[in-house]
Amino acid sequence: RVLERLAPEGSADFAEATLTAHGPAVRLLRRYFESLRPPGLRLVRGQMDGEDVDLDAAIGRMADLAACVEVSDRIFVRREKREREVAAAFLVDLSGSTSRQLDSQGPGESVRRVIDVEKEGLILLGEALSAIGDQFAVYGYSGQGRHQVDFAILKDFDEPATRRLGQRIGSIAPLHQNRDGAAIRHATKKLLARSARNRLLVLISDGKPLDDGYADEYSLEDTKMALREARMKGIDPFCITVDRHADEYLRRMYGDVRFLVID
Repeated sequence: RVLERLAPEGSADFAEATLTAHGPAVRLLRRYFESLRPPGLRLVRGQMDGEDVDLDAAIGRMADLAACVEVSDRIFVRREKREREVAAAFLVDLSGSTSRQLDSQGPGESVRRVIDVEKEGLILLGEALSAIGDQFAVYGYSGQGRHQVDFAILKDFDEPATRRLGQRIGSIAPLHQNRDGAAIRHATKKLLARSARNRLLVLISDGKPLDDGYADEYSLEDTKMALREARMKGIDPFCITVDRHADEYLRRMYGDVRFLVID
């Protein structure tokens, strides 16, 4: 049973500190994603009618007439609105294991946890995706047993990427356990309700799925099946994990779904 709820809004301090600390990266990300945005209108040549005459096609038609060969009447240009038809859902593991401290601290650096890196990434992600204009949603998941899979909405598809997203991301903390299959299926259902040609599901996790009665063989196979079901429904899943010792089970769990292990 999936229990969907709106994530609470906290202070904006975390988001502001992240944007300040990563200012150059934010600007680079925004420029890169803005370059992916298609122009608002595109010219479609070789039309029977349209707003303008295609000068090259018209000259070619006159040359064909002079040469007494078959001529084409497709000498017009039409402007069509062009949009990216992408819907992306980001599904973030909020299980208790994300409280694990990172072991790569330098001298004088404050202690950072897995969830702190997840939160920083989500802040930067919001900045990048707001530049391209794609419809996107950000969800967190945890839970306690099969009767309570918590599904927290940090940003839903129809919400703008405003200051509120940063406040919700700043408020999230490690929770309980993670029943990945149920969360993936719920995110898949929400993605299928969107009008888009391309639908992406990005899973961000720190390791194996684990819940009451949900471990080892069962959890790996159920997660694999949930991702396979998403693919069969036309969704492109991509999985990111920060478990550097995950090779032994990742390839089996993610199977034919693309994934990336980061340190």
